[in-house]
Amino acid sequence: MNLLQMKTPVNLIKTILKQMGYVDAEQCKELASYFPNAKLIIQWGYLPREACPAQGVAQRIKEVEDSNRDYVRSVWFTADDVKYLREVFEVPQQ
Repeated sequence: MNLLQMKTPVNLIKTILKQMGYVDAEQCKELASYFPNAKLIIQWGYLPREACPAQGVAQRIKEVEDSNRDYVRSVWFTADDVKYLREVFEVPQQ
């Protein structure tokens, strides 16, 4: 396994940036362990979008979905955060 394939916090961020800032469920768990206070946006099916720290995203989604109030459509970093992270990690926009 080469260095780029290893699971590291930097590689996780770079992968998310290549996905235009969108975060899947597995990445959300990893993100919460490395960067628990990273601000993510939860897009619901009907409810307004909601900002939440990475450490609380899974629990918040569970609460809303278990109560049958709504379902999650996607989770992502804000555009400003993506822009900043691209600069820091030198990941070009695709």
